[in-house]
Amino acid sequence: MNLKNILKTFLFFASIALFTACGSDEKTTLENDNAPVISKRAGINEVIIQLNSNPDRLNIVTATSGVASEVQAYIFEGFLGRDNETLEFLPYLVKGRATMEKIKIDVFGKEQDGLKYSYEIREEAKWNDGSPITGYDAAFYLKCIKNPKVDCEDARPSVEAIIDIVIDKQNPKKVSVFFKDTYFKSELISGLIVLQENKYDPDGLMKNFTIRELSNPANEANLMANTDINKFATLFNGEKYSRDFIEGSGPYVFKSWVTGERIVLEKNQNWWGKNLVGKEKGFTNYPDKLIFEIIVDATTAVTAQKDEGLDLMKHTARDYNDLKDNKGFLKLFKFTLPISPSYSYIGLNTKSPKLSDKRVRQALSMAVDYETLKRVYLYGMAERTVSPILPVKSYYNNSITPYPFDLNKAAALLEEAGWVDEDGDGIREKEIEGDDIDLSLEFKYSQGSDFAKNMALVLKKNFKQIGIKLVISQKEWTVFLDEIKAHDFDMMTLAWVMGPSLDDMKQIWHTDSYNGGSNTVGFGNEHTDKLIDDIRYELDEEKRNKMYMEIQEIIHEEAPYIFLFTRKNKIAIHKRFDNAKGYLVRPGYVASEFKLNPYFGVAKATAK
Repeated sequence: MNLKNILKTFLFFASIALFTACGSDEKTTLENDNAPVISKRAGINEVIIQLNSNPDRLNIVTATSGVASEVQAYIFEGFLGRDNETLEFLPYLVKGRATMEKIKIDVFGKEQDGLKYSYEIREEAKWNDGSPITGYDAAFYLKCIKNPKVDCEDARPSVEAIIDIVIDKQNPKKVSVFFKDTYFKSELISGLIVLQENKYDPDGLMKNFTIRELSNPANEANLMANTDINKFATLFNGEKYSRDFIEGSGPYVFKSWVTGERIVLEKNQNWWGKNLVGKEKGFTNYPDKLIFEIIVDATTAVTAQKDEGLDLMKHTARDYNDLKDNKGFLKLFKFTLPISPSYSYIGLNTKSPKLSDKRVRQALSMAVDYETLKRVYLYGMAERTVSPILPVKSYYNNSITPYPFDLNKAAALLEEAGWVDEDGDGIREKEIEGDDIDLSLEFKYSQGSDFAKNMALVLKKNFKQIGIKLVISQKEWTVFLDEIKAHDFDMMTLAWVMGPSLDDMKQIWHTDSYNGGSNTVGFGNEHTDKLIDDIRYELDEEKRNKMYMEIQEIIHEEAPYIFLFTRKNKIAIHKRFDNAKGYLVRPGYVASEFKLNPYFGVAKATAK
């Protein structure tokens, strides 16, 4: 808090104390609904945000945790931003979206179809020391990722398709990014982040390596043994660039990080984009300070927010249900409820003899009481979904009719599939390869998920009514994941988090991803594989959307997943920020947008 705000707050509370000490009849109380609001945070132009864990590190290349990205978003910048409402790309460091050309490109001795994305960085784009941001800074960021000894194994595949970067010798702000194929998410990948080379590589260890050289698989052994490659990686992976020196070109600068306590960012007084604030989308830096308070325990965090120790917190459905009618809390905080970019599901092992018939899987989809699950266990804070595509996207298939909760239809489908209760024990059976098999299914879920536990009990009750025995199996998280990856399950429940960009369905839905990927349920055939492959390399939006629509219909018909819900983020934000709102895009808020209302919470005692 600056001196002006300290004095302002001191004088205000001193005046309240004076009225109380004099025994005046004038009152200001939160208990009185009509009383003026008094806030401890009145006039303080900073945002305190809860993080529920420590970041692993803050290096923009090597950090992997989601909480790290919440902090990094205000420090580092790239060629492209995104409109959080429309999800469209926005030019950020560059003058406009890229010019794209289909080209023939030499891929290590073999000519093939490729893409070229050309950008021009804004003239005003500068580093904090006043030096210009150029294409060399984007190339350096890419070199860091492609250095085989840098700790960024998860990031490396995402830029594998970039084979070269060419910077205009006459104007280093002009840069072209070359791709070795026509992958449909190439524009997103081409929107590179920039890193100041002379700050992160003061000895110039990476200067003599080209992007093409680093991209060639034939060079891997030599690169791994190269002295400069190893020396740079050792320094870049180390403590200094993980948590001590964290510097970008963004609207906020890193000031401090006390492990287990807080990370502090302050407004960047030298930010090149400050003159664009309020003029172009994506350019905001209204708060003077962003403080990320690390509070792991949710109950402790709720208590802290009630006492105004947090300005922003994402709540559980249960806590939201407790707070949404709390008048004292709602005088100081407002809730914003954007859809979370994720969906929950029940996975069905299509390779299991009991579940290989799609009619059985469809029957299971009709034996789920979706409304009860939503109302009772999610407190209504969710929306049903029928597809792996976010409903807000243009290629979400709205024509798909959800499976109803209908036990009679479910029973009929099981009969049709040959599952009948001939011995009258209440459990259906069927002869499979000469053996009579009971329709007994094991439902696995991870420890710590109250929703999964409650859902399992509801399913067991419903399944019993249609002749299915459900065995509930709770597993420790790592054991659960190992068993899912090994396809050792009948039914299981998980959730997928999705990004705002185009959906690449290969990891989850392609048969190549059955072993080693995320297609744990065994979905797919030659036709669906071709659809997925064609989508990945189709640049025509209309043609691509038709294929998206078709594969969603097939997934619905085959029912390898019982799609459940997209949930809502329950974000409570202090009311002294007038324009604060939530977004679908992770993490669901943009703290740099928050504008302080200097009058909120500054209440004067008035005579009755």
